[in-house]
Amino acid sequence: MIDDVVLTLSVILGAGLVARFVADLLRIPEMLVMIAVGALLGPAVIDAIDVPLDALGAQLVFTLGVSIILFYGGLNLSLRVLRQTAVSLGMLAVPGVIITALIVSVTTHFAFGFSWTESMLLGAVLAPTDPAILIPLFTASRVKAKVAQTVIAESAFNDPVSAVLALTLAGILLGGGDASTRPVLEFILNLAISTGVGVVAGFLLAATISSHRAGIWRESPVIAVTAVVSISYFSLDSAGASGYLGAFIAGLIVGNMEMFGLAMHSHHKREMKEFVHNLAEIITLFIFVILGINLPFAEIADEILPAVAVLATLLLIARPVAIFLCTTFDRRAQWSRGEQLFLCWTRETGVVPVALVGILAGMGTPDSPIFLAVVTLAIVITLTVQALPAPWLAKRLGILEDDSQPSEGLDLSAAVK
Repeated sequence: MIDDVVLTLSVILGAGLVARFVADLLRIPEMLVMIAVGALLGPAVIDAIDVPLDALGAQLVFTLGVSIILFYGGLNLSLRVLRQTAVSLGMLAVPGVIITALIVSVTTHFAFGFSWTESMLLGAVLAPTDPAILIPLFTASRVKAKVAQTVIAESAFNDPVSAVLALTLAGILLGGGDASTRPVLEFILNLAISTGVGVVAGFLLAATISSHRAGIWRESPVIAVTAVVSISYFSLDSAGASGYLGAFIAGLIVGNMEMFGLAMHSHHKREMKEFVHNLAEIITLFIFVILGINLPFAEIADEILPAVAVLATLLLIARPVAIFLCTTFDRRAQWSRGEQLFLCWTRETGVVPVALVGILAGMGTPDSPIFLAVVTLAIVITLTVQALPAPWLAKRLGILEDDSQPSEGLDLSAAVK
């Protein structure tokens, strides 16, 4: 048993490294290559390894692992930088997610014949965005700082909110309830609990790793981060709330602790960020290879037409509606039409939808293979159809910084995911 586990870990890590090399060589999104390598190694092709979505190791990656990724997302956001677009971000994080899920659920209901609860659940799973593939674009082509930071921050904020919505709906679905009976109250309650625990955990962690008198763990920030994120996740999970949102908010507070009168020694801060960054990269690698291993080829073939209809609704209707409703009235941000159109086009699917499907499979949610098929197609379509022409689109829409002006804001090389 131990030999099998070690062998599986070794093969996945090796496959991920090969996938990254091939992606760099061919200049294509590495997530796509990781999925392909996982499919090649999985039961459907050469059957070298088998890691079911409901296996203990996979569930640990999808739960605690993704919490680490979201903590890292919060850690790299600057509240000072994001003040200009705070209204838009707040709208995109909560109303935007709900609007997206609602619009997608209509097509899902008629395309797949799901109940309204299950249709809304798939909409919530597809709502998170992941701009990681666009980070090199933002750095190399100098997309306006306001746009780049908003795209990254939107993903960091809407990932945990989408998770709260999805897990709330999954609980209702598995409990035999109707989506019209109690989801609003449960969603608000889960958001409140998750936010509260995240704030407490964030301030506790920030204080104990700071250079102030309370910094009893200042010499061990890596251990402190791992312990606090783990305890927070499983405490929230036991309470029926979202460890994802709690981890993200804790990271946001720790990353901005100077605003609250706290500070870390520079070498401790660097040690913490490097550790979380490297751990997030490893977890991301595992997630996409495991996705490839579990690709439901039969469901993809059988459900290709309704899946494409759902994704077309997501990209061509839900995303533009959410962007224009959530940004048009933000006077402080002063969004131009070109910036809004670029935001409409920028909504890549990535880590969190995969993790949510894995968690739903572990919970025994019906039609999980179909959910996985739709999410896989969403990743492939958004990373090819949307991400690849993004540099050309940014130039055509006139949203690049003037070369004579210095770049400002976040260090985009420290991507949230």
